[in-house]
Amino acid sequence: MEKRGNYLYEELTYKIIGCAYDSFEELGVGFDEVRYHKVFHECLQREALNARYKVPLNLYYRNKIIANFEIDEIVDDKVIVEIKCIQTDFIPENYAQVMTYLKTSKLRLGLLINFGLHKVYLKRIIFDEQRKSDFENWNDNYFRNTSVQHIVESVVGSVRRVDEEIGVAYHDKVYKSALAVEFREKSIPYDDTVRVETHHNDIQFRPFKIDYWLIHDSLLFGVLAAQGRPRTYDLYRMRSYLKMLKITHGLIACWTTRNLQLYGILEQ
Repeated sequence: MEKRGNYLYEELTYKIIGCAYDSFEELGVGFDEVRYHKVFHECLQREALNARYKVPLNLYYRNKIIANFEIDEIVDDKVIVEIKCIQTDFIPENYAQVMTYLKTSKLRLGLLINFGLHKVYLKRIIFDEQRKSDFENWNDNYFRNTSVQHIVESVVGSVRRVDEEIGVAYHDKVYKSALAVEFREKSIPYDDTVRVETHHNDIQFRPFKIDYWLIHDSLLFGVLAAQGRPRTYDLYRMRSYLKMLKITHGLIACWTTRNLQLYGILEQ
């Protein structure tokens, strides 16, 4: 935990933040991300900082590339800067994006900078990789069906294999890419383009595509990340999808910045 007056890379961070304010003052309010970023990058160079613009980065799993990143700025090979131009506060996905970059690049400090409001907003993000105990929550009678139990065990085994290999604090897309590799390696059949049929009286709807996967046509599987725990919304929509698909078992794997959490959901 950083203490006031004892920040990691304090002097360097001060210069970067100064460049953010200067570039925003030069352009003003209401422009796009590209303009802010290019002016900001020029300001970093004017301050004689070693600023690398749009740095490519790959992440591997089982010797396969599972993600390609493009980091907005790496300054003095110490600080990652991610530029946003959004008319809201930062959202969990923004933090997850920076944490992913920090972990993959093996750097410790990231700066989120938002030029999209009436003034510059900034957030310092420290990656220290301190892990907490994992967590599991299974609904009563979840393992009563032995055939589904075998499927759940094989999926959980794959989840734990991915967790052991790459750990916590990545974005959900990273985990999905790694799990796709793992499932193919273990010949676990899955459908990542699941569509739910919905209807109401005479109203006809197109099938609704969901972001949960269907394993062996009997287990609905969700992958979440970038939050402290699954939202109540995510648990309830799992139940809705199970009901519509006419299957009973759902499983959510949620990677936080500190641990892996598993939730077994039974819809009877």
